[in-house]
Amino acid sequence: MTVLLDLKERLKEAYTATLASLVVSLIIGFFGGTFLGKYFNKIRSAYPGILVILPGMMGLRGNVFGSMASRFSTMLYLGDLEPKIREKRVLRNIVIAMMLSLIPVTILWMIGVIKGIRYHSFQILLIVISSTIFVSLLLGYFTAFVTIFSFKRGTDPDSVAAPLVASMGDLLTIPSLIAFILILEHSKTVFWTSNIGLILLLLFLVEISKVRRTELLEFKELFVIITLLALLSLISGFTLEKFSHLIQASVILGFAYPSLLSSFGNYGSVIAAKTSTKLHLGEIEKFFSVEPFLDILSLFATTPVIGSLINIFGIMLARLILGSSVSFSLELALTYPLMALFIMFYSYTISYFLFKRDIDPDNVAIPLISNNSDIFGTIYAVLIAKLIVGG
Repeated sequence: MTVLLDLKERLKEAYTATLASLVVSLIIGFFGGTFLGKYFNKIRSAYPGILVILPGMMGLRGNVFGSMASRFSTMLYLGDLEPKIREKRVLRNIVIAMMLSLIPVTILWMIGVIKGIRYHSFQILLIVISSTIFVSLLLGYFTAFVTIFSFKRGTDPDSVAAPLVASMGDLLTIPSLIAFILILEHSKTVFWTSNIGLILLLLFLVEISKVRRTELLEFKELFVIITLLALLSLISGFTLEKFSHLIQASVILGFAYPSLLSSFGNYGSVIAAKTSTKLHLGEIEKFFSVEPFLDILSLFATTPVIGSLINIFGIMLARLILGSSVSFSLELALTYPLMALFIMFYSYTISYFLFKRDIDPDNVAIPLISNNSDIFGTIYAVLIAKLIVGG
């Protein structure tokens, strides 16, 4: 009876708090998807290197700032962080996150060049660097706001922060990349001025935040992990670039791709964040505990809603932006919940065993899960696109 009452409470939280954040996250993600769907052909034909780097950039934002949100949540519960946006640790964490993000995306670009990025390769590097600085600043303060605001309102930040942060990253990433592409094509002077300005802004923030070398060393583990994961994300990037013709032909997935990936990452990140907090608080003592499986079951109940909304929003945008006649995808609707369930079980398993090996899930699990969700999600998107086009 106690378990049933507990499940009822979690279902209530899943539908009132988490589902709301997932839907908002989905809408935000489709804003980025609108830009990707509209300019997919331009990117594919003139800047194919962007497609190689794109999953890594999207995953990196979720990795770095999703981890930061989980870390803020744990610090707030432990009393190590004042619930204030102007807290000094907030700016320091944002600057560190910007620095952690820049090196992996540069490495992604370098490997992309080695593997065959030929068109506008140097311009793509500048686009990637400027976009990373700009988006990191906005996303950093958004992460702090969402985490602190939900905590002060009595809502568990682990239930709402990760989905909103990941989707805000998607919303900002794709439009910012396209914006810099359009600026480059419109005026090279403005393009160079904006790049120099953003690099100077980064140097200024590093100076005023007074980030110490010892603080950077504390994030050495996270930096190594996100760099390796960024390299791993090239699987998604090269898969997306290779099968971009299928994604474009399916139409709906050209618009839904960012939201599809972020939704899988959201489900995984929520479970990872909840698991991490409960492990730190000593509420999970063994792998087969009731607590985490109730969390997974309650969130699974929301997956048919999200899968259907991805379908509906994708159809609406395809018809509105491109005037294409697109039908509801039963393949997507029927398989989406199962894919999300797989990712949640995977997320819990990774978080649990990392913690048991004295590795903090806040620093490792969420980045790993976000990255792997992107890989699984990209392969899933290609398979669904093949079914749609083949049908």
